[in-house]
Amino acid sequence: MPENTYAIHGLRAGTGHGYSLEATAVRLADAITELRADDGLPAHINTRIEINPQQRELVLRVWGLSVEADPDRTQIRYVMLTLFELASFHNIVPLDTTAPLFTLKILLIDHCERPVAGLVGSGVGDVERLPAGGPWDTHPAGARD
Repeated sequence: MPENTYAIHGLRAGTGHGYSLEATAVRLADAITELRADDGLPAHINTRIEINPQQRELVLRVWGLSVEADPDRTQIRYVMLTLFELASFHNIVPLDTTAPLFTLKILLIDHCERPVAGLVGSGVGDVERLPAGGPWDTHPAGARD
């Protein structure tokens, strides 16, 4: 591994005590509530966060959007991208072979419980140089079993 590596390092991300996947899900739920209160998300949507610790996944399910109500999918794209960016604040994504802290799966579901859209990824944001072997480097790619 090189002496330094680059990563997308979310402003609210960390490792160690207080940064478990469960704690991250709670912080993300609080951030979604705060964003909704500030009119950053439509008031009529409902969200639920599920965690899959063995796969280091956060699954974010969103109800209240549909292709019938949003035929050009403007609001659908806005909600997905807003939630993805919000989740990125809580993740560390090394740009080498090291696995991210978590993978995010967003699934939008309509009123008939049909999937409308989905997004899977780890993060978006500014890239910074981080020393290899630092405390953020706790989940090497081979240790995800």
